[in-house]
Formats: sequence, C-alpha cells, structure tokens
Amino acid sequence: VTKEGNADKPKPQRAQKVKTSYTLTLNGFKEDGGKQIDSSKGIFGDKPFEFYVGTKQVIKGWDLSLLDMREGEARRLIIPSDLGYGSKGAGGSIPPDSTLYFEVELTEIGNMAKLNAQQEQWLADNPL
Repeated sequence: VTKEGNADKPKPQRAQKVKTSYTLTLNGFKEDGGKQIDSSKGIFGDKPFEFYVGTKQVIKGWDLSLLDMREGEARRLIIPSDLGYGSKGAGGSIPPDSTLYFEVELTEIGNMAKLNAQQEQWLADNPL
C-alpha cells in the first residue's frame, strides 16, 4: 500500500463498477529498470480504466487485489504469471510467463451492475 484509501467507504463487491489509474511495467518497477508497456496516464492526462470488478474482465491478479482495496487507495502489485496472462502472454508486448508490475490506484467505486438471474448464476458458478 503506497497510499491509504478512504476508511469510511466499503471495499467494492463483485460486479461493481470501478475506475483505476495504473502503470504497467515488465522486469521490475521503473526505478529498478523495468520497462513501461502500458499506462492510463498519457501526455494529455490520466484516462482512468473502468470495468466491473470480480467478473473476469481483467486479469485475476487485478480482480483479487481491487476487491481488497478502498476508494483512493494506491498499491504496488507484483502479479505472477499464473494470475496474469500465463503461458500465452498478451498482445505481443507481454511475453509468455511474465511477472507484471503495476502501480495502481482505485480512484472511484461506482454502482453495482444490475444483474439478471443468468448473470447472478454466472457469478455463483465462477468464483475468483
């Protein structure tokens, strides 16, 4: 944890929308010589990444970590390959079996998704 979150707010629940600010590096964090390969922060400012947490829209390491964070909290995450992209890698920029280094902040916890019966069943059948 590099920045404490809002202790008055609950942690997100599965299928709740979250917004995150992040930077991804390989081979360590930037100050350790890691190579930045992705970031929500560009030359025109931060464009937060939003998704429904705990629904497998992102890598498992992110789902597990963000479900344990509070709004405003920032962390440095070291995500092993089996909780990242595994032996397949991703998009040519992430080689197979890569450890991922993230600096991530949970900038906002939004509304719960309005789930139908099929979606609720999917969540029950697909634990993290």
